[in-house]
Amino acid sequence: MEKVSSQQLLKSINQQKVLHLIYTEGPITRVELAERTGLTQQTVTNVVNRLLEENLVAEGEPLPGKGGRKPIPLTVRSSHIYAVGIEVAVKYVRGSLMNFQGEILQSYQVETELYRDQEQPLRYIAKVVDRLLPEAPDLDRLKGIGCSIQGLVDAREGVVIRSPGLGWRNFPLKRRLEEQYRLPVYIENDVNLLALIENLKGRLARAENSMILKLDYGIGGAVIIQNQLYAGSSHVAGEFGHYKAFAEPYAYPCHCGSKGCLTTLASVSGLKRHKHWSLEDFSLRLEREDPGALSLLGIIQEGIGLALCNIVTFLNPDHVLLTGKILEGLGDRLIPFLNEKLYSNIPESCRNVKLIVDTKTGDESVLAANLVVKHFFEVPLESLSL
Repeated sequence: MEKVSSQQLLKSINQQKVLHLIYTEGPITRVELAERTGLTQQTVTNVVNRLLEENLVAEGEPLPGKGGRKPIPLTVRSSHIYAVGIEVAVKYVRGSLMNFQGEILQSYQVETELYRDQEQPLRYIAKVVDRLLPEAPDLDRLKGIGCSIQGLVDAREGVVIRSPGLGWRNFPLKRRLEEQYRLPVYIENDVNLLALIENLKGRLARAENSMILKLDYGIGGAVIIQNQLYAGSSHVAGEFGHYKAFAEPYAYPCHCGSKGCLTTLASVSGLKRHKHWSLEDFSLRLEREDPGALSLLGIIQEGIGLALCNIVTFLNPDHVLLTGKILEGLGDRLIPFLNEKLYSNIPESCRNVKLIVDTKTGDESVLAANLVVKHFFEVPLESLSL
Protein backbone atom coordinates (compact mmCIF):
# COMPACT_ATOMS: atom_id res chain seq x y z
CA MET A 1 0.00 0.00 0.00
CA GLU A 2 2.88 2.40 0.85
CA LYS A 3 4.50 1.70 -2.52
CA VAL A 4 1.25 2.42 -4.37
CA SER A 5 0.78 5.62 -2.36
CA SER A 6 4.31 6.78 -3.19
CA GLN A 7 3.83 6.01 -6.86
CA GLN A 8 0.56 7.94 -6.92
CA LEU A 9 2.21 10.90 -5.21
CA LEU A 10 5.10 10.91 -7.66
CA LYS A 11 2.63 10.72 -10.54
CA SER A 12 0.77 13.72 -9.11
CA ILE A 13 3.99 15.68 -8.66
CA ASN A 14 5.08 14.99 -12.25
CA GLN A 15 1.69 16.10 -13.55
CA GLN A 16 1.82 19.31 -11.54
CA LYS A 17 5.35 20.06 -12.76
CA VAL A 18 4.24 19.72 -16.36
CA LEU A 19 0.97 21.63 -15.84
CA HIS A 20 2.75 24.46 -14.03
CA LEU A 21 5.28 24.86 -16.86
CA ILE A 22 2.58 24.84 -19.53
CA TYR A 23 0.74 27.56 -17.60
CA THR A 24 3.73 29.82 -16.89
CA GLU A 25 5.70 29.31 -20.13
CA GLY A 26 3.22 28.05 -22.70
CA PRO A 27 2.92 27.66 -25.59
CA ILE A 28 5.52 24.96 -24.96
CA THR A 29 6.17 21.65 -26.72
CA ARG A 30 6.50 18.16 -25.25
CA VAL A 31 10.21 18.11 -26.09
CA GLU A 32 10.74 21.39 -24.25
CA LEU A 33 8.76 20.08 -21.28
CA ALA A 34 11.00 17.01 -21.06
CA GLU A 35 14.11 19.21 -21.20
CA ARG A 36 12.83 21.62 -18.55
CA THR A 37 11.49 19.04 -16.10
CA GLY A 38 14.11 16.30 -16.53
CA LEU A 39 11.30 13.78 -17.12
CA THR A 40 11.47 11.18 -19.89
CA GLN A 41 9.67 11.80 -23.17
CA GLN A 42 7.32 8.92 -22.39
CA THR A 43 6.45 10.31 -18.94
CA VAL A 44 5.74 13.74 -20.44
CA THR A 45 3.58 12.15 -23.15
CA ASN A 46 1.59 10.21 -20.54
CA VAL A 47 1.06 13.34 -18.43
CA VAL A 48 0.04 15.47 -21.42
CA ASN A 49 -2.42 12.82 -22.59
CA ARG A 50 -4.09 12.85 -19.16
CA LEU A 51 -4.27 16.65 -19.21
CA LEU A 52 -5.81 16.57 -22.70
CA GLU A 53 -8.40 14.02 -21.54
CA GLU A 54 -9.28 16.26 -18.58
CA ASN A 55 -9.66 19.16 -21.00
CA LEU A 56 -7.16 21.24 -19.00
CA VAL A 57 -4.70 21.62 -21.87
CA ALA A 58 -5.11 22.38 -25.57
CA GLU A 59 -2.86 21.69 -28.56
CA GLY A 60 -1.98 24.46 -30.98
CA GLU A 61 -1.04 24.33 -34.64
CA PRO A 62 2.09 22.22 -35.39
CA LEU A 63 5.25 24.30 -35.58
CA PRO A 64 7.42 24.32 -38.71
CA GLY A 65 10.24 21.80 -38.51
CA LYS A 66 13.12 20.41 -40.54
CA GLY A 67 11.51 17.02 -40.97
CA GLY A 68 9.75 14.24 -39.14
CA ARG A 69 6.94 14.87 -36.72
CA LYS A 70 6.33 18.59 -36.22
CA PRO A 71 6.31 19.78 -32.59
CA ILE A 72 2.91 20.79 -31.23
CA PRO A 73 2.72 23.67 -28.74
CA LEU A 74 0.61 23.22 -25.62
CA THR A 75 -1.33 25.78 -23.61
CA VAL A 76 -3.61 25.62 -20.58
CA ARG A 77 -7.31 26.14 -21.37
CA SER A 78 -7.29 29.08 -18.98
CA SER A 79 -10.50 30.63 -20.25
CA HIS A 80 -12.46 27.49 -19.28
CA ILE A 81 -11.31 27.22 -15.64
CA TYR A 82 -12.70 29.52 -12.93
CA ALA A 83 -12.08 30.89 -9.44
CA VAL A 84 -13.86 33.15 -6.98
CA GLY A 85 -11.88 35.77 -5.07
CA ILE A 86 -13.11 37.62 -1.97
CA GLU A 87 -11.63 40.73 -0.38
CA VAL A 88 -12.80 41.07 3.22
CA ALA A 89 -12.35 44.67 4.37
CA VAL A 90 -13.64 46.63 7.33
CA LYS A 91 -16.15 48.69 5.33
CA TYR A 92 -17.02 46.29 2.50
CA VAL A 93 -16.76 42.77 1.10
CA ARG A 94 -15.89 42.60 -2.59
CA GLY A 95 -15.92 39.52 -4.80
CA SER A 96 -14.85 38.60 -8.33
CA LEU A 97 -15.54 35.59 -10.53
CA MET A 98 -12.50 35.16 -12.77
CA ASN A 99 -11.27 32.67 -15.32
CA PHE A 100 -7.67 31.49 -15.19
CA GLN A 101 -6.88 33.75 -18.13
CA GLY A 102 -7.42 36.69 -15.80
CA GLU A 103 -10.72 37.84 -17.28
CA ILE A 104 -13.28 39.10 -14.77
CA LEU A 105 -16.64 37.53 -15.56
CA GLN A 106 -18.59 39.15 -12.73
CA SER A 107 -17.95 41.36 -9.70
CA TYR A 108 -20.10 42.19 -6.71
CA GLN A 109 -19.62 44.29 -3.61
CA VAL A 110 -21.62 44.86 -0.43
CA GLU A 111 -21.09 47.67 2.03
CA THR A 112 -20.84 46.42 5.59
CA GLU A 113 -22.03 47.68 8.94
CA LEU A 114 -19.93 47.60 12.08
CA TYR A 115 -19.11 43.95 12.75
CA ARG A 116 -20.79 43.06 16.06
CA ASP A 117 -19.82 39.39 16.26
CA GLN A 118 -17.60 36.81 14.54
CA GLU A 119 -20.43 35.47 12.42
CA GLN A 120 -21.34 38.78 10.78
CA PRO A 121 -18.34 39.01 8.39
CA LEU A 122 -19.04 35.39 7.36
CA ARG A 123 -22.62 36.33 6.45
CA TYR A 124 -21.39 39.14 4.21
CA ILE A 125 -18.91 36.80 2.53
CA ALA A 126 -21.68 34.26 1.91
CA LYS A 127 -23.87 36.97 0.40
CA VAL A 128 -21.16 37.83 -2.13
CA VAL A 129 -20.25 34.22 -2.93
CA ASP A 130 -23.92 33.27 -3.38
CA ARG A 131 -24.30 36.12 -5.87
CA LEU A 132 -21.24 35.05 -7.91
CA LEU A 133 -21.59 31.25 -8.07
CA PRO A 134 -24.61 31.19 -10.42
CA GLU A 135 -22.58 33.30 -12.89
CA ALA A 136 -19.95 30.57 -13.37
CA PRO A 137 -20.33 29.01 -16.84
CA ASP A 138 -19.48 25.56 -15.44
CA LEU A 139 -19.49 24.93 -11.68
CA ASP A 140 -17.58 21.67 -12.19
CA ARG A 141 -14.66 23.74 -13.46
CA LEU A 142 -14.73 26.16 -10.54
CA LYS A 143 -11.52 25.36 -8.67
CA GLY A 144 -12.00 27.17 -5.40
CA ILE A 145 -12.50 30.34 -3.37
CA GLY A 146 -9.65 32.61 -2.33
CA CYS A 147 -9.88 35.19 0.47
CA SER A 148 -7.75 38.26 1.12
CA ILE A 149 -7.78 39.21 4.80
CA GLN A 150 -6.54 42.35 6.55
CA GLY A 151 -4.96 40.82 9.63
CA LEU A 152 -2.72 38.01 10.84
CA VAL A 153 -3.41 34.75 9.03
CA ASP A 154 -2.21 31.17 9.37
CA ALA A 155 -2.63 30.29 5.70
CA ARG A 156 -1.63 26.64 6.14
CA GLU A 157 -4.34 25.98 8.73
CA GLY A 158 -6.80 28.42 7.16
CA VAL A 159 -7.26 30.36 10.40
CA VAL A 160 -7.50 34.12 10.89
CA ILE A 161 -5.30 34.55 13.96
CA ARG A 162 -6.27 38.15 14.61
CA SER A 163 -8.12 40.81 12.67
CA PRO A 164 -9.32 43.62 14.95
CA GLY A 165 -11.30 45.33 12.20
CA LEU A 166 -13.24 42.16 11.46
CA GLY A 167 -13.60 41.08 15.07
CA TRP A 168 -11.89 37.75 14.41
CA ARG A 169 -9.48 35.94 16.68
CA ASN A 170 -8.47 32.36 15.83
CA PHE A 171 -11.42 32.13 13.45
CA PRO A 172 -11.43 28.95 11.27
CA LEU A 173 -12.50 30.68 8.05
CA LYS A 174 -11.25 27.99 5.67
CA ARG A 175 -13.12 25.19 7.46
CA ARG A 176 -16.33 27.21 7.74
CA LEU A 177 -16.43 28.13 4.06
CA GLU A 178 -15.46 24.65 2.86
CA GLU A 179 -18.26 23.15 4.93
CA GLN A 180 -20.72 25.59 3.39
CA TYR A 181 -19.64 25.44 -0.27
CA ARG A 182 -17.83 22.11 -0.72
CA LEU A 183 -15.04 23.84 -2.63
CA PRO A 184 -11.33 24.27 -1.80
CA VAL A 185 -10.83 27.51 0.14
CA TYR A 186 -7.53 29.37 0.52
CA ILE A 187 -6.96 32.38 2.75
CA GLU A 188 -4.03 34.76 3.06
CA ASN A 189 -3.03 38.11 4.55
CA ASP A 190 -3.51 40.86 1.95
CA VAL A 191 0.19 41.81 1.60
CA ASN A 192 1.42 38.22 1.64
CA LEU A 193 -1.15 37.52 -1.06
CA LEU A 194 0.18 40.36 -3.21
CA ALA A 195 3.71 38.96 -2.81
CA LEU A 196 2.64 35.43 -3.78
CA ILE A 197 0.80 36.55 -6.91
CA GLU A 198 3.50 38.97 -8.05
CA ASN A 199 6.06 36.17 -7.68
CA LEU A 200 3.91 33.68 -9.57
CA LYS A 201 3.46 35.63 -12.77
CA GLY A 202 3.92 39.34 -12.09
CA ARG A 203 6.48 42.05 -11.50
CA LEU A 204 8.48 39.86 -9.11
CA ALA A 205 8.46 36.76 -11.32
CA ARG A 206 12.20 37.13 -12.00
CA ALA A 207 13.03 37.69 -8.34
CA GLU A 208 14.31 35.04 -5.94
CA ASN A 209 14.56 37.13 -2.78
CA SER A 210 12.15 40.04 -2.57
CA MET A 211 10.03 42.08 -0.24
CA ILE A 212 6.90 44.18 -0.41
CA LEU A 213 6.17 47.26 1.68
CA LYS A 214 2.55 48.43 1.57
CA LEU A 215 1.94 51.93 2.97
CA ASP A 216 -1.83 52.01 3.29
CA TYR A 217 -4.43 52.48 6.04
CA GLY A 218 -1.92 50.52 8.07
CA ILE A 219 1.51 49.32 6.98
CA GLY A 220 2.08 45.73 5.93
CA GLY A 221 4.96 43.83 4.47
CA ALA A 222 5.95 40.49 3.04
CA VAL A 223 9.26 38.68 2.64
CA ILE A 224 10.03 36.15 -0.10
CA ILE A 225 13.16 34.00 0.33
CA GLN A 226 14.22 31.64 -2.46
CA ASN A 227 10.79 32.08 -4.08
CA GLN A 228 9.01 31.01 -0.88
CA LEU A 229 6.95 33.24 1.39
CA TYR A 230 8.62 33.57 4.78
CA ALA A 231 5.85 33.71 7.39
CA GLY A 232 7.97 33.53 10.56
CA SER A 233 7.48 31.33 13.60
CA SER A 234 4.19 33.02 14.55
CA HIS A 235 3.04 34.20 11.09
CA VAL A 236 4.00 37.87 11.58
CA ALA A 237 7.18 38.17 9.50
CA GLY A 238 7.19 41.32 7.41
CA GLU A 239 5.35 43.52 9.92
CA PHE A 240 7.41 46.51 8.79
CA GLY A 241 4.82 48.90 10.22
CA HIS A 242 6.32 48.31 13.65
CA TYR A 243 9.85 49.24 12.63
CA LYS A 244 10.96 51.97 15.08
CA ALA A 245 11.29 54.91 12.68
CA PHE A 246 10.49 58.03 14.71
CA ALA A 247 12.20 59.60 17.73
CA GLU A 248 10.86 62.21 20.13
CA PRO A 249 8.93 64.44 19.74
CA TYR A 250 7.42 62.29 16.96
CA ALA A 251 7.53 58.97 18.84
CA TYR A 252 3.76 58.59 19.09
CA PRO A 253 2.26 55.55 20.88
CA CYS A 254 1.31 52.63 18.64
CA HIS A 255 -1.52 50.12 19.05
CA CYS A 256 1.13 47.40 19.36
CA GLY A 257 2.04 48.77 22.80
CA SER A 258 5.29 50.41 21.73
CA LYS A 259 5.93 53.87 20.27
CA GLY A 260 7.72 55.48 17.33
CA CYS A 261 6.53 52.75 14.93
CA LEU A 262 6.50 53.54 11.21
CA THR A 263 2.72 53.10 11.06
CA THR A 264 2.09 55.91 13.59
CA LEU A 265 2.77 58.60 10.94
CA ALA A 266 3.44 56.92 7.60
CA SER A 267 0.00 55.30 7.26
CA VAL A 268 -3.43 56.74 6.49
CA SER A 269 -4.79 55.68 9.90
CA GLY A 270 -1.72 56.93 11.78
CA LEU A 271 -1.87 60.30 10.04
CA LYS A 272 -5.52 60.62 11.04
CA ARG A 273 -5.01 59.43 14.60
CA HIS A 274 -2.00 61.57 15.53
CA LYS A 275 -2.30 64.61 13.24
CA HIS A 276 -6.07 64.58 12.63
CA TRP A 277 -5.48 64.86 8.86
CA SER A 278 -6.86 62.67 6.13
CA LEU A 279 -4.49 61.83 3.28
CA GLU A 280 -6.45 64.27 1.10
CA ASP A 281 -6.07 67.02 3.74
CA PHE A 282 -2.34 66.39 3.91
CA SER A 283 -1.97 66.51 0.11
CA LEU A 284 -3.88 69.80 -0.10
CA ARG A 285 -1.76 71.35 2.65
CA LEU A 286 1.39 70.30 0.79
CA GLU A 287 0.11 71.84 -2.44
CA ARG A 288 -0.40 75.11 -0.53
CA GLU A 289 3.13 74.73 0.88
CA ASP A 290 1.83 74.80 4.43
CA PRO A 291 4.94 74.90 6.67
CA GLY A 292 3.57 72.34 9.15
CA ALA A 293 2.70 69.89 6.38
CA LEU A 294 6.08 70.32 4.69
CA SER A 295 7.85 69.69 8.00
CA LEU A 296 5.78 66.58 8.62
CA LEU A 297 6.49 65.32 5.09
CA GLY A 298 10.20 65.58 5.81
CA ILE A 299 9.79 63.52 8.99
CA ILE A 300 7.76 60.87 7.15
CA GLN A 301 10.23 60.73 4.24
CA GLU A 302 13.13 60.19 6.62
CA GLY A 303 11.21 57.56 8.56
CA ILE A 304 10.26 55.49 5.50
CA GLY A 305 13.71 56.00 3.98
CA LEU A 306 15.46 54.86 7.16
CA ALA A 307 13.26 51.78 7.42
CA LEU A 308 13.75 50.91 3.75
CA CYS A 309 17.54 51.28 3.90
CA ASN A 310 17.92 49.14 7.00
CA ILE A 311 15.52 46.44 5.81
CA VAL A 312 17.31 46.17 2.44
CA THR A 313 20.72 46.08 4.16
CA PHE A 314 19.54 43.36 6.55
CA LEU A 315 17.62 41.13 4.11
CA ASN A 316 19.59 41.85 0.90
CA PRO A 317 16.64 41.34 -1.51
CA ASP A 318 17.05 41.55 -5.27
CA HIS A 319 13.68 43.35 -5.69
CA VAL A 320 11.54 45.60 -3.50
CA LEU A 321 7.95 46.51 -4.39
CA LEU A 322 6.43 49.61 -2.79
CA THR A 323 2.68 50.14 -2.96
CA GLY A 324 -0.33 51.47 -1.04
CA LYS A 325 -2.55 54.52 -0.71
CA ILE A 326 0.21 56.67 0.80
CA LEU A 327 2.09 56.30 -2.48
CA GLU A 328 -1.09 57.05 -4.42
CA GLY A 329 -1.45 60.34 -2.58
CA LEU A 330 2.18 61.35 -2.01
CA GLY A 331 4.08 59.37 -4.64
CA ASP A 332 5.42 62.38 -6.54
CA ARG A 333 7.00 63.67 -3.35
CA LEU A 334 8.07 60.36 -1.84
CA ILE A 335 9.44 58.29 -4.70
CA PRO A 336 12.34 60.55 -5.83
CA PHE A 337 13.38 60.97 -2.19
CA LEU A 338 13.27 57.21 -1.49
CA ASN A 339 15.27 56.37 -4.61
CA GLU A 340 18.00 58.82 -3.64
CA LYS A 341 17.96 57.79 0.02
CA LEU A 342 18.12 54.07 -0.74
CA TYR A 343 20.93 53.95 -3.28
CA SER A 344 23.10 56.49 -1.45
CA ASN A 345 22.86 54.80 1.96
CA ILE A 346 22.83 51.03 1.50
CA PRO A 347 26.17 49.18 1.18
CA GLU A 348 27.55 48.75 -2.33
CA SER A 349 27.08 44.99 -1.96
CA CYS A 350 23.30 45.54 -1.77
CA ARG A 351 22.92 48.04 -4.61
CA ASN A 352 21.83 45.42 -7.13
CA VAL A 353 18.34 45.74 -5.59
CA LYS A 354 15.63 46.90 -7.99
CA LEU A 355 13.02 49.25 -6.55
CA ILE A 356 9.56 48.84 -8.12
CA VAL A 357 6.88 51.38 -7.29
CA ASP A 358 3.16 50.82 -7.80
CA THR A 359 1.09 53.93 -7.14
CA LYS A 360 -2.18 52.22 -8.12
CA THR A 361 -3.48 49.65 -5.65
CA GLY A 362 -5.25 46.80 -7.41
CA ASP A 363 -8.49 44.96 -6.76
CA GLU A 364 -7.69 42.53 -3.97
CA SER A 365 -10.62 40.28 -4.85
CA VAL A 366 -8.80 39.62 -8.13
CA LEU A 367 -5.61 38.84 -6.20
CA ALA A 368 -7.66 36.47 -4.04
CA ALA A 369 -8.96 34.68 -7.14
CA ASN A 370 -5.35 34.37 -8.28
CA LEU A 371 -4.59 32.64 -4.98
CA VAL A 372 -6.79 29.79 -6.22
CA VAL A 373 -4.83 29.78 -9.49
CA LYS A 374 -1.54 29.57 -7.59
CA HIS A 375 -2.68 26.60 -5.52
CA PHE A 376 -4.15 24.83 -8.53
CA PHE A 377 -0.76 24.82 -10.28
CA GLU A 378 1.30 24.18 -7.17
CA VAL A 379 3.77 21.29 -7.15
CA PRO A 380 3.19 19.42 -3.84
CA LEU A 381 6.87 18.74 -3.13
CA GLU A 382 6.34 19.14 0.62
CA SER A 383 4.17 16.00 0.56
CA LEU A 384 6.92 13.87 -0.97
CA SER A 385 8.20 11.31 1.54
CA LEU A 386 9.99 8.76 -0.59
